[in-house]
Amino acid sequence: MTNRSSPALLAADLRRLAVRLEGLGYPVARAEAASGAHALLLDRGAGRAAILPAGFASLPEGELERTTQALRGLAPSRKLTLLAWGPVPGPTARQRLRNAGIELALYEPLDAAVLRFQVNRALAPTAPPKRRAQRAPIDAEIAMRWRLRTRSARVYAMSASGAFILADEPLKQGRRLALEVPVGRLHPRTHARVVLSNPAAEPAHPDLPPGMAVVFEDLDHAYAAVIQRLVEERLAALAV
Repeated sequence: MTNRSSPALLAADLRRLAVRLEGLGYPVARAEAASGAHALLLDRGAGRAAILPAGFASLPEGELERTTQALRGLAPSRKLTLLAWGPVPGPTARQRLRNAGIELALYEPLDAAVLRFQVNRALAPTAPPKRRAQRAPIDAEIAMRWRLRTRSARVYAMSASGAFILADEPLKQGRRLALEVPVGRLHPRTHARVVLSNPAAEPAHPDLPPGMAVVFEDLDHAYAAVIQRLVEERLAALAV
């Protein structure tokens, strides 16, 4: 085990991540699980998450497994999702993380949107509400038109059936608008309807960024299929 992979140094790294999470509004607790190995704990009632350094993959044989078991033992009757944070490890290290029960990746470089998306996935209840399609964080520009107004915005997450669009002053729920949806280099047009509004001034969903969720109403099936493939590829990259 190298000095850089020592639990003490990795715990110091975790403190930087804790500051980022708290800046996004997540309450964070710190725990020493086993043999000086530290983790960040997040609890949202229905779901819990623990974030460990990806560098723990280089701990001595059995130490990583004891750490994850100790974390699960803190509340054995409740769901706990484990995430690995840090530089992207090699194939052997990733396999060891998977074998220890760590499911989701927070690999650097890590922007706020992906950090929020992955933590929300980890904190989701065991049986989350059914969605029309899988979604993934996809950072892309999208053109919006309603009435006589046109403006550009950024996408936070997208699925084959809709998107979450970042906006400090989103349209109200039920409003309709026209979109040019980013699908690779193409921008097919579709009409959409706002199904969730989360204004910055009065956020109804503090776990989400300011913006609005929209459902595509008439996006061509061929483009929807391309988005679905993009989403699947993105989710695969976000797994350990």
